[in-house]
Amino acid sequence: MHTLHGRYSHTFVGGLIVVAALAVSDSAEAQPISYRITCTNYGPNSNEPLGDRDGHSVQVGDATCIVQGGPMDGAVGTQQVIWEYDKGVGTLLSAHTVFRRPGAMLISVGRTGKLNLQMADGRVTGWTASGVLSYPMATGPAAVLDKKSATWTGRPTGNRTFVIEFTVE
Repeated sequence: MHTLHGRYSHTFVGGLIVVAALAVSDSAEAQPISYRITCTNYGPNSNEPLGDRDGHSVQVGDATCIVQGGPMDGAVGTQQVIWEYDKGVGTLLSAHTVFRRPGAMLISVGRTGKLNLQMADGRVTGWTASGVLSYPMATGPAAVLDKKSATWTGRPTGNRTFVIEFTVE
């Protein structure tokens, strides 16, 4: 048989646990999820002139990426991106990445993106890119990303290598 004091103590402690759990949950939701991928291009990844006007081309790029941070930390991604270039400015036409790790999969689809080539003496010396993507499917630990969007920025890190940083909205 419980005493009145015992019941209130139990209820109060239980209430603190619920309040503490809600506080942790609210603060976790308030924190954006961020991560980065380090990628290496494979295949030709060269610009193909379209022939309709000077400086107009398309590039199909393939890469393999490793995730650093976030719910898919350590996952391997395979990526294909198609850019349309017009006088040194790239517009994203298509981007798909499939990230895999044991017990989880994440699919990202590029929605918008811009890429600016940096030139010196008629040669490309670097680039910066940014855009928005969505996650139409996510399983396992990545399920927290399911149906969400992210902004991204990218830059080269060396010959045929680059990094992209993501912030999930």
